[in-house]
Amino acid sequence: MSELEKIIKRRHFPVRVKLSAVRDRLIEELDFSEVLIKYNVCSSTFQGWLNKYKSRVLSEESYKRLSLPVDNPKTLLSMTDKERQELERLREEVEKQKVLVEAYELMLELAKTRLHVDVKKNYEEMLLAGLVNGKKRGRAKR
Repeated sequence: MSELEKIIKRRHFPVRVKLSAVRDRLIEELDFSEVLIKYNVCSSTFQGWLNKYKSRVLSEESYKRLSLPVDNPKTLLSMTDKERQELERLREEVEKQKVLVEAYELMLELAKTRLHVDVKKNYEEMLLAGLVNGKKRGRAKR
């Protein structure tokens, strides 16, 4: 087969088809092999489409989700399994942080009432005395 014949036999896919294939893989979560069969393309061709159009498809999908009304229940349904898992993980993390904040507030209140030390008010003095490590707040120990 000559070079000219190879060029002539190449199939041309419209951009909308390429985007659709990439969307099927990323958003609809079809297996790589399912996409290859559905669009009748070889793996290297589809991998090229993924590399070229992945960011576009993901940004379009994000825009669609953001533009949906908040009261639309389909907003949550359109999330992928990975996004739902990440959302659940973040919710758990927020709950843990709330518990920590409550514990810190309780410790501050106990220090003030039982030890007669207002930690919030005397924080700078405590830093200078070396009682507290200021690195957590971006300060170096003096």
